[in-house]
Amino acid sequence: MLNQEQLLFQQETTGGLVEVWQQGNHRWLNIDAVVQSGININQPELLVSPLHHAFLAAVLFIDMPEKILLAGMGAGAFARYIHHINPAIEGDAVEINKTISVIAKQYFDFPDKKWKINIDNIRQWQGSCYDYILADIAQDQLTPAWLTSEAMLLQLKNQLSEQGVLVMNLLVNDAQSFHQILITIRKVFKRKTLCLTVPNHKNVVIFAFNNHAEIYSSATIKSQIVSLTEIWGIDFEVLFEQLKNDNPVGSFGGIF
Repeated sequence: MLNQEQLLFQQETTGGLVEVWQQGNHRWLNIDAVVQSGININQPELLVSPLHHAFLAAVLFIDMPEKILLAGMGAGAFARYIHHINPAIEGDAVEINKTISVIAKQYFDFPDKKWKINIDNIRQWQGSCYDYILADIAQDQLTPAWLTSEAMLLQLKNQLSEQGVLVMNLLVNDAQSFHQILITIRKVFKRKTLCLTVPNHKNVVIFAFNNHAEIYSSATIKSQIVSLTEIWGIDFEVLFEQLKNDNPVGSFGGIF
């Protein structure tokens, strides 16, 4: 049957059972039966996950990034999309599971120009001048405590460019855990943070800015939504409205 699920790859690793599945034109990566990333094999340049769309809300507040760090790469969907939008952007993907790096290239079209996969532990990674860092790491379907520790946050902050942003995909058990993590992030980043929920997902995306550009206003942001939507192919108006709903009135320099 044409629409039958097909198992293309399976391997037990120290990070869990890694599988690649395909149904029709949709191919996806599972780790321990949890979907991590996907690709439309007929249109690999598309960014299919709403969560990945949410990660890009940061570009409402920063210039086009020139250098990106991915802490945890999934199957490389985000890197592939970024490379399609702007092939000049350089990127490092730090991934501890070597099997993931292999299948990202073999099954998910990970870009072979300007992007490098580094088999390493992000806790030991020392890069510099990243305009955009995405920390998307889960253990047992939750964000590990070490990733949101003050020491780790400072380490990531020190690798940002002057106007860089750290984007964190948070998965927590309860509101108390979320608020404690948010307190720590806001302490490290001097309260220059935003939260974004994702409809039909339990994830909360945190944006932590190294330095907030004071020139931004709500009107300035709104004026560039159309052009950003054309460049990125993502509905930034929806993302901005969600940011307004998720953050206190008057926050982030009065933008909201």
